[in-house]
Amino acid sequence: MAEGDNRSTNLLAAETASLEEQLQGWGEVMLMADKVLRWERAWFPPAIMVIFFLLLPGLNQHGIISKYIGMAKREINKLLKQKEKKNE
Repeated sequence: MAEGDNRSTNLLAAETASLEEQLQGWGEVMLMADKVLRWERAWFPPAIMVIFFLLLPGLNQHGIISKYIGMAKREINKLLKQKEKKNE
């Protein structure tokens, strides 16, 4: 019984070490994202806008922007209809 427990413990430790190694590079990305979201530097907001505008054509090409605009229009129409019914 103890030998089986030892194997499972070793296997779990190996999996944990592997996962930690795989995620190590993401730590730095997360730290930078945190700094950007907190706007720790004055140039972060303009940099975010430049990145957004660079991604915009690609997003539009795949129909992502059109999809979300359509969803927003449908939701607005639903709210307007609800308001009309409420006023009647």
